Amino acid sequence: MLIDCGPVHDRRTLRLELPSTTKVGVLVSGGVDSALLYYLLLHIKHQTNSSVDITPIVIHRKEGSKHFARPIVERINQIFDIYKKPKQLGNTMLPEPEQVESAVKHAFYLLKLETVYVGVISNRPEHLIGFDPIPIIEHRSVQTPFKNLEKSHVVDMFYQLGIDHLLPFTHSCDQHETAACGLCNGCRERQWGFEQLGKSDLVRSKIC
Repeated sequence: MLIDCGPVHDRRTLRLELPSTTKVGVLVSGGVDSALLYYLLLHIKHQTNSSVDITPIVIHRKEGSKHFARPIVERINQIFDIYKKPKQLGNTMLPEPEQVESAVKHAFYLLKLETVYVGVISNRPEHLIGFDPIPIIEHRSVQTPFKNLEKSHVVDMFYQLGIDHLLPFTHSCDQHETAACGLCNGCRERQWGFEQLGKSDLVRSKIC
């Protein structure tokens, strides 16, 4: 699958294919990036009639994953008329940035998955003030197809694919579990992504 995406002044191309392996996992946090990645993998599976088994993986991190990850998985499953219960992995006792890495390791060693997808994107420096980026295991079996895309490219694909109705059910705030503060890096990056496209985000922050 090839998708040209992003604002008119910064178009980029996503190339995404299913792997040759049969047991695949994808981390779903409840955020915009991972929700799109899970949708795209199921979309390709449906379009190609692939037999690959795609397992959604959630981590109950403090940034709201426990409230948003499972519901967004369920909504995406409904689109494809499937039932795939997410697996909860990751050591939440670790420092926040290391929890994703632990979930990836658990996916390989506990679930015996062969390929794991993680929806990390390219963050602008101003969106990382006081925030440590998620460290990703450098391994051929860990796929990060969004690593050269920014938030504006991800948001644009929701509209291109006609799944923008899912956006209000995603969560990007780093500070509040169930609402958007409008001030943290996650909120500001999300707002920036919509503004670059001339779109309005239906998720309202507490300060609005």
